Amino acid sequence: MITDYLTLDPKSVFETVLAVSALIVLVLLARKAVAREFGPGIAYALWLIPLARLVLPPLPNGMSWISLLGLAPSVSLTKVAGEPPAAVTEMPLFMEAPVGTLAPETEAVRAVFGAAQASVDAPAEFLASANMSAAMLTILLGVWLAGALIVVGRNTAAQHSFMAVIRREWRAPSMRLQGIADQVARQVGLKRTPQIATSLVSNGPLVTGLFRPIVLLPAWFEADYDDAQQRAALAHELTHVKRGDLWALQLAELFVACLWFNPLAYIAREAFRTDQEAACDSDVLRCGAASPHAYGATLLKAVRISVPERLPLAASLPLTHSLKERMKLMTYPAPSKRRRLAGLGLSALLGSAALVATASVSASAGEPEKGLTSNITIDNSTLFIDGDKVEDRQFVLLGEPFRPVAPETDLKIRKLSKLIEAETHKLRVPPPVPPVPEMPPVPPMPAVPPVPADMELSGGESGERHVFVFGDNEEEAEKFAAEWEAWAEAFEASTDEWQDTVDAQMAHWEVKYSAETEAANREIEARIDALTNEIDVQVDAAYGDGMESHFEDVSQSIETLALSCRDAELAPGETRILSSETSNGQTLRVACVEGDESRLHAPETLATIKQSDLLCDKEKQAFTSKLASRHKIEISKH
Repeated sequence: MITDYLTLDPKSVFETVLAVSALIVLVLLARKAVAREFGPGIAYALWLIPLARLVLPPLPNGMSWISLLGLAPSVSLTKVAGEPPAAVTEMPLFMEAPVGTLAPETEAVRAVFGAAQASVDAPAEFLASANMSAAMLTILLGVWLAGALIVVGRNTAAQHSFMAVIRREWRAPSMRLQGIADQVARQVGLKRTPQIATSLVSNGPLVTGLFRPIVLLPAWFEADYDDAQQRAALAHELTHVKRGDLWALQLAELFVACLWFNPLAYIAREAFRTDQEAACDSDVLRCGAASPHAYGATLLKAVRISVPERLPLAASLPLTHSLKERMKLMTYPAPSKRRRLAGLGLSALLGSAALVATASVSASAGEPEKGLTSNITIDNSTLFIDGDKVEDRQFVLLGEPFRPVAPETDLKIRKLSKLIEAETHKLRVPPPVPPVPEMPPVPPMPAVPPVPADMELSGGESGERHVFVFGDNEEEAEKFAAEWEAWAEAFEASTDEWQDTVDAQMAHWEVKYSAETEAANREIEARIDALTNEIDVQVDAAYGDGMESHFEDVSQSIETLALSCRDAELAPGETRILSSETSNGQTLRVACVEGDESRLHAPETLATIKQSDLLCDKEKQAFTSKLASRHKIEISKH
């Protein structure tokens, strides 16, 4: 999708969004069954499928199911010994024919006639742009980019604010708690224990910080959790660090930012978080850092003491996420290692198949059914495939595959094409979307009041408890809570005001430019359509009703012959006659010669053509005639 937006390909963008949405629905439907049969870790890995489809481009041109299954046209190869030839002069007649199914309003024919090289631009170039104008592409790109930046900006601001609060308010843990954390870290497989801290800003255990993770525990953690529950909670958060779940969470946020307009992205994020937590639960129990009973009790306690957070926790991984589903998964028997590996292999296989299927649709949906390449150019005898010159090959068509039209018809088509070109230059493109104003700064946060002097501490090394006795400071505590509430409301109000400003700016831009530009472009497109219809009439009169299928068949045969000549293994100086038959029975033959242009005039090559039993006199004469003329054939798919 990102690649499609950068190349301004609206069709591929739309197909990518549909493909990612379909894969999200597929994962949502399969995740619970996969977790039950193969373990939560395999269900968690399923989310790589829609993420991969979002960032991977479509398969290259020609990579359709037809070509993958080998259903390409056949070519007969006939080897003729000989040596190759020399210079080429000029031929008065050549034509370019498009490949693909040509509808009346989208057909493209470019014919070039006369003694000198000239071209007639067919309506394909105009009508392709008529599907979605450059103005609309600019608008859509601007809206998408603005939405993505808003989502990323909000998340970044929230994370920055939260980390600032943590750096200001965190306290070092007790030696006992640090010792437990070191033991649990070794047990879950960490070589180094990340920073452990306590703070009043969180009511439950969490881990945050991408580059320098910090496990943040509530200030009352040792008082409210017994020893087994403390180990279970620490094991959960430290396992998140070991698994790199914070990085996965950031990828999920970027995924949502790219698809901010798609409701399925937000549903997927919630399900992803649930699967992430369940996979972490499974790893904790598998490594033996906590017993299932103690771990379940820890989850339940976290739910009982949790309250809604006022501070943004953009990168936090709360222990109480989707408790009901996680507790249910913990009741299932743990799958064996062999079963987990089987599930991983099956998921990888099905995921790869889904990616190939959706990528193939994006790559081949707009291409001709039989197409193998993007374009073929034959400049005299020099062959170009997709813009790349085929070295040491000369490609000579033995005959004229495309019927020429009468000079008067050619002149009319030229004039109409020039009129169409002039009209396309009149198409209006609105100015770029105005820049989005900067987001408002985060207002200063209220200061945390000092701990009252009448705090009491009780307990010892075993069963240590901290009891805060505030006495007459309840009013101060309420004032502190009210200040934080007011701060949060002020920040939200300033953000909403900024969003309203952006929306009003976009609405003003659309009212000012969109309607006016669209009306003017509709008139121009109507004139282009009328001129295109006139070209259709002239082409139909010259070629008849079978023109489209004739051009398609001949172009496909030439394309097949060109690829066969490129891939043929020829001896130095060898000449080989290649032939291909169209669907209507017409046989096309070419001379494929190894070497440069000078080989075409070599006596051995001329003798080989003259003595060939495969060629009729007209085809032999065509070879000689083309050596004394200049000609060009282009077969393009646009």
